[in-house]
Amino acid sequence: MPIAPPPESFLDQTPMDLMELYGRMRSLTDQAGFEGILPAIWQCSDESQSIKKALFGYINNCPTFNLGRVGALLDPSRLATAAHHGKDFVILGGSHIGAEESAGIGYIERVHGQHAPCCGMLARVLDEYLRAYRRAAQLIKIFRENNVTKVEVPYKYLFEKPTTEAVRIQIKLEDLVEGEALGEGTLGKIYRLHSNIVNNQAKLLTAKKDNPQPIEKLLTPELFSFKKKLNHDSHEPKTMIEVSVFDFMPEIVASAFPHRRLCNINTWRQFHRIASFITDDFDGSDSNIFVLAGLTIDHTLRHNTFIPQFGFWMKHGQALEARYFGPSEIYNLLAEQEIYRPPITFLEYAGL
Repeated sequence: MPIAPPPESFLDQTPMDLMELYGRMRSLTDQAGFEGILPAIWQCSDESQSIKKALFGYINNCPTFNLGRVGALLDPSRLATAAHHGKDFVILGGSHIGAEESAGIGYIERVHGQHAPCCGMLARVLDEYLRAYRRAAQLIKIFRENNVTKVEVPYKYLFEKPTTEAVRIQIKLEDLVEGEALGEGTLGKIYRLHSNIVNNQAKLLTAKKDNPQPIEKLLTPELFSFKKKLNHDSHEPKTMIEVSVFDFMPEIVASAFPHRRLCNINTWRQFHRIASFITDDFDGSDSNIFVLAGLTIDHTLRHNTFIPQFGFWMKHGQALEARYFGPSEIYNLLAEQEIYRPPITFLEYAGL
């Protein structure tokens, strides 16, 4: 059983405007005595993230060091290089999603006027799993007969098949049905729906009529898993992200907002990668390090807001005394800070 990521509700904090967020981070690190700050960022390579990166350098009066790859995939080895470029470090990272939501996917308008999924890389990771889940949620049927709630499971979900490079959904029959098959349906076998589902999902079941209807939301993450042959040694970004989040895919696809849930889980996974690297492998002697991870909301290519979700603070290289902050803790910590305002304009910072 994999360690569960924080519930969606815990991560759904109020977004902050970038310069407000950065100003609060700068006040926090100033008060903590940070010196010779090298700002670093891991984020997707999307053009919508470029202004965010530039402003992060502006608020810290130093251009940012890049720690990330497409899909907000962290490259911890780059932090080892960054150790020779600054004394203390302020690190920002996480996934991004388009603010325009449709069918569970975040979209943004690109410069050529087309609306496209954003983050596109994470949308591509999600697509095959989401299609497999939604197909199963339509093909598995529920109905009532003689006051008994029954479920028809198509044969394609009853037979074990070899694991291949294509995504396949595996129904956990012992948790979905109760007892032996009651008979044959048009597509598969008919069973009595498990009493746990009948008792726990009474409200959803009341909407089901006597004629067979898709199981839909009643196909919860506990009732299925995914099977796919993955290359765990691959260095291709899409595969690396897929390997990282594979165990959580049932929860992701069953979410009302699967794209956003994938973004949040990817951020959660990458945050713990960088925190582990800092405490176990980072050669920063007495460096102060503050890490903030969260979700960037792309309203346009030029306008982002940011939801703080996870924090890490290590003082003077003392890894054993490093502190972790959960979603509400990090948000409240930042909200307590004054908003620092740079003494020069952005153009002056750019040398113009």
